[in-house]
Amino acid sequence: MTTAARPGVGRLVRVFQWTLWTGLGLSVAVAIVLKVGPVRELFWKWIPIYVKEGGHEHTGHFYLYDPRLGWRNVPNRKSSTCGNPLTINSQGLRDREYSYRKPGGVGRLLVLGDSFAWGYGVADREVFSEVLERRLQADRRSWQVVNTGVSGWGTDQQYLFLIDEGFRYQPDVVVLAFYLTNDPREVSRSDVYGLSKPVFLNKQLTLGNLPVPRPSQAKSGLTSPVDPFDMVVTLIEAINTACRSHNCRLVVMKFGRFADPKHQGLLEIERRFEAAFAACRKRIPYLDLDAEFARRNIRPKLLVAGNEDDHWNQFGHEQAGMILGEFLDEHELLGVSGRRGAAESPATSPAAVSTGETRS
Repeated sequence: MTTAARPGVGRLVRVFQWTLWTGLGLSVAVAIVLKVGPVRELFWKWIPIYVKEGGHEHTGHFYLYDPRLGWRNVPNRKSSTCGNPLTINSQGLRDREYSYRKPGGVGRLLVLGDSFAWGYGVADREVFSEVLERRLQADRRSWQVVNTGVSGWGTDQQYLFLIDEGFRYQPDVVVLAFYLTNDPREVSRSDVYGLSKPVFLNKQLTLGNLPVPRPSQAKSGLTSPVDPFDMVVTLIEAINTACRSHNCRLVVMKFGRFADPKHQGLLEIERRFEAAFAACRKRIPYLDLDAEFARRNIRPKLLVAGNEDDHWNQFGHEQAGMILGEFLDEHELLGVSGRRGAAESPATSPAAVSTGETRS
């Protein structure tokens, strides 16, 4: 003779079954949201979306999707680039931590740039911005050098970052690390390196491809009708105007021909850029890093040996940081002295700074 189950036991079994199936359902739903790209992207405001360049895993090229910039560094990331330490701080910079508010009595130099400023293939301490900062500190000068470079960024993305966030760091000097070889090409397109980005459609800086398509969405394939060299110079002018409105000074540091100084294609690219930039030369301090490498008889192979895609190695970054520091001193862009106790402020007002034309 069987005994009927007590009602309380039956309820416990049903609650257990409901809990089990609910938990399994939620687990499946979470797995779908996290693992299925198009579904995850529906929640991009709350869940980060990551993008990367295919075939570049060993270089550390792994980014956070950004609807305005296309991509940016992943905050609080520790990884490696070609086996060397790669550290991204909480604000998404390959640098140490900085508060937005500048300490009293301290000058700030902010670096804009792409993979060269970001430090492709070299360790954190070897990037030219760190070399420059150590040089200033060794000379007892109260300056901080904030590196905002992101690999693959064009001058357009660098401009947008500067006006959106860069000025929050209260820089006294902004250095635009301008890579001659691909920066003009990048500003003309909405799609580069397999990634989507914003693009300016005219010289009035009307911005297209916003919000930037998410990874699973179709690429727009927009191309700006403006000549790429004219667009680059238009952006440099816009950066210069923005800097002056924030009481800081822009320096353009151009490089790219160093990889093969006699290459006719690079010479033509340089000629076109120099022609477009000519009207700016007396107003914007301009460091021709290619000319400086040549003047110092530094062979191209020494600058890139052991790294990839003609990116600077440790020696290359060391030379770039040293040359940039000498240029800033020569043109008194860090103040007449810049030493602690020499003046109330380490920075010089824009009106007091001499223009920087390329040395012959």
